[in-house]
Amino acid sequence: VWFPSPARGPPSRCPTAAMAAAEPAAKKQKTDEKPADGAAAEAKDAEMKDAKPAEPEPAKELEQDAPTCKKPRLKEAAQFLVQDTTLNVLPSTESGLLMALTDGGASQLLAGARANVGFSDGRYLFEVKVIECVSPDGQANQARNQLRIGFASASSSLFIGDGPDSVCFDLQGHMAHNKQRTKVSGSAKLFVKTGSVLAVLLNLEKGSPNHNTVSFFLDGARVGPPQAVPDSLKGKTLFPAVTFKNMTAHVHFGPEPLAPLPFKCRMVQDATAAHTTVVKADTPADGKYEVVMPVGLPDEGTFDWLDTFLQKNPKYTELSGRMIVDWAEKSGVSRRGGYKARSCNDKPDAEFGNHEMDDDSIRRALYAVAPLQERNYVVMEVKSGLLEDERKALLSRFPASSFKKVASVVMGEPPLEYKKRVRELVLAEKQVAMNRTFELQKIEKLRKKQLEKQRKAAEKAKKKTEREIKKKVEEAKKKAEEEKKKKEAAANGAEAKEDEAKESKEQESQKKEEEEKAEEEDDDEDEEVEVVEAEEEPPTAELTADEKKLSFRPNDVKDLTPMVMSSNFTKFTVPSKEEGFDELKYEWLKSSTKCKDYLKSWVLEKKLTSRVEELKPSAWFHEKHTEWQKVLKQWQSRQYDYNGLVKKKAAERESRKARAQALAKAAATTAAADAKKEEGKEGKEADAADAAKAEAAKAAADKAAEEAAADEAEAAAETKAAADFETLDIFGVDDVLDVGAGAPLFKEFFPEDWALASLAFELNVLVHAFRRDVEDPDRTGIHINHLAFYYQRYFKRQLTPADFGVATCTDIVGLLTDGSLYLTDKEVLASQLDSDMESHAIFVKLVEEARRYRKVQIDVGQEAAVLKIKSWFDKKGGSGGGKNWSRGGGGGGWSQPQQQMQQGWNDFGYGKAQQNKGGKGANWVQPYGKGGSKDGGKGGGKWDWQKGGKW
Repeated sequence: VWFPSPARGPPSRCPTAAMAAAEPAAKKQKTDEKPADGAAAEAKDAEMKDAKPAEPEPAKELEQDAPTCKKPRLKEAAQFLVQDTTLNVLPSTESGLLMALTDGGASQLLAGARANVGFSDGRYLFEVKVIECVSPDGQANQARNQLRIGFASASSSLFIGDGPDSVCFDLQGHMAHNKQRTKVSGSAKLFVKTGSVLAVLLNLEKGSPNHNTVSFFLDGARVGPPQAVPDSLKGKTLFPAVTFKNMTAHVHFGPEPLAPLPFKCRMVQDATAAHTTVVKADTPADGKYEVVMPVGLPDEGTFDWLDTFLQKNPKYTELSGRMIVDWAEKSGVSRRGGYKARSCNDKPDAEFGNHEMDDDSIRRALYAVAPLQERNYVVMEVKSGLLEDERKALLSRFPASSFKKVASVVMGEPPLEYKKRVRELVLAEKQVAMNRTFELQKIEKLRKKQLEKQRKAAEKAKKKTEREIKKKVEEAKKKAEEEKKKKEAAANGAEAKEDEAKESKEQESQKKEEEEKAEEEDDDEDEEVEVVEAEEEPPTAELTADEKKLSFRPNDVKDLTPMVMSSNFTKFTVPSKEEGFDELKYEWLKSSTKCKDYLKSWVLEKKLTSRVEELKPSAWFHEKHTEWQKVLKQWQSRQYDYNGLVKKKAAERESRKARAQALAKAAATTAAADAKKEEGKEGKEADAADAAKAEAAKAAADKAAEEAAADEAEAAAETKAAADFETLDIFGVDDVLDVGAGAPLFKEFFPEDWALASLAFELNVLVHAFRRDVEDPDRTGIHINHLAFYYQRYFKRQLTPADFGVATCTDIVGLLTDGSLYLTDKEVLASQLDSDMESHAIFVKLVEEARRYRKVQIDVGQEAAVLKIKSWFDKKGGSGGGKNWSRGGGGGGWSQPQQQMQQGWNDFGYGKAQQNKGGKGANWVQPYGKGGSKDGGKGGGKWDWQKGGKW
């Protein structure tokens, strides 16, 4: 496979000038000399024109054969120590043979290795032979196979070329350093296949023309000119290093090269001992390597402690979900949403978008191969480290004969050294954020400045155009005047004509000078001297008083997801030796007892503030909720019937009163007519029929008057009953359905009162159901932050503060001023009512008391007392029907939140009722509107308390 060469990069810092200067002086002189003889010169020029252009000669190789050296040579074998290879590099019986895991997602991860022999002087070479390319045709494929060879410092990353501590060459003929790539190959293409030998030469030999350079060779031929060693690597001991993917490579250290170079060069294994530094294998005295398992509480410094540990112990290999994701990022694997977006720190979601990377095969492969390698591990799994069974499962992977198992318990208040590091990290993060904001503001300021500059330029161009137009108009006007003067001067003498022409020219010249001067002044005004502003420095970040008190660094990404946390934190324990640990280290709190006490307090606090994701409503809750719905329906039906009866009686009284008045008026009219008739008869006897008629009218009027008097007495009694109702002892009522004269306690409830009654019941029963279903005596109630979550879980609808005219769930609880619910000092919602109450009447009693108090507040002008609960019913009526009046069918459109909340008190709405009768809306609180009633009719119009129409 041929690799196309990308655009040529910037010129490399290499001694090419020296190579050019080394060209033979005779060749240069020959080119510059010219024949003395003119004829000979012309002949030579003709020959040169006919001759084909010669190909440029390659630059002379400045590297010379290595001299014989009798100094002591390197005795140790150059090799790759396990501690200096990535976890996916498999050990081989053949020294220098490197292969990596290729199963599943592991095939997409880079592998890296650094040799144990480093150089601070001399000129040395090492080679890499391609043994196998994991691809269909056995040739290196740019999309799948990678190979980088170069040199790195002892503390560098094993992925060479990605940082400032390494330099390397790749299969595309680039030199890479600190994530910057530069094209160095002379040809546009490189051809690498199975059997190809790549070599890198490091020249640190003082006095050499190529001192402090690295060179790249393919199959013994130079790929490009020598490249200068980056400044960050000068003066450091440099070790041969290799990074590869989907390849098997043999790293050859000598003493003889596999592909000889144009010059003789000593290889790594033939190096002078004085030029080398040999890293020894970190072998434990007892032959057992360590497996350290940190045990810390989520979001309390777990990964910050791990980073500090790895800085102090660089020979330990991290095993964690975070490590796998970071490894994939360094390997160039794309991830949906990028690498900053993570669900948690402990086990981030894969989200790579391909099966190999998302099926957890990488983790399984790494945990399978880890016990086979002789190295120290730090296994950071936050959840597993806190659960006894999972700790045992992790420890069982590492045989006791090869590994010492250590638990580092990181709990409690951290030491001052750790807190200092936390403050440094927080300050650094703030500074980065401030720098980013400063740069954005700087860009915005420059943009506005450019816009202002463009605006002024446009204004200047506009003025110039206006001047030019004005000038043309004046010129045309002047030309017309001159023509006129010529005609007038035709009759005058020639002398007068010349004087006028002279005077005209002088005036024109003077006017032109004035115009030019005015234009120059305008240009001077438009031209603004650009002031060069001093380069501003970004503001310096400072810690706030609260940030200085931090013990742990806050992080937007939590260690565990909410589901994992809520499902497991009650089972967290402190490790013990019985689980298989050889040693327990208490990093912060120095004893097991203190750690257990701290964990117990943490768990108790977490129980109050965390939600139970898997909680499900019990049968007890459904039973209580069903009972409430039945009682609520009964109460609202009773209010409807009572208010209808009151309205009916009032209408009948008004009818009787009007009838009595009409009869009395008719009787008086009849009596007056009879009296007039009697006067006309002058003493004659009245007609018997007229007398009987008058007597009947009088009797009817008397009866109507008696009925009116009875109605007045009844009205007076109702007025007295209403007065008694206002002074009624609410909590002394035995029957809320009849507090006197058949009136229910809730006869004056409006929709918002029923809403509060339902809310009071629902929150009280929710608290009691939660305590029953969670079956944990430490969970005494629902934290206010999770009230909406549990409300949704139990009642299957949202609890939205805006529907109650408030901003938060705390404000919703504040609407219930009856005292049945309260918030503890830890923001936990608790109930003062018994869970197994015999009657639900307490809720209407509490709401009625609150209604009366609220009415007094409103009457005295306290507008804040007015409830702002949204109407639970759509004010647009509609034609529709339903099986019964408690759930209107098809009438009007409801918005979703209103629909959901209506269900809390039986979803009253518009619609045809079960008795299928029509008529006007009765004196009822339900929104039947015009033409609607309990007994049937179409839904429509807006709510009216007494009749259909606007509410």
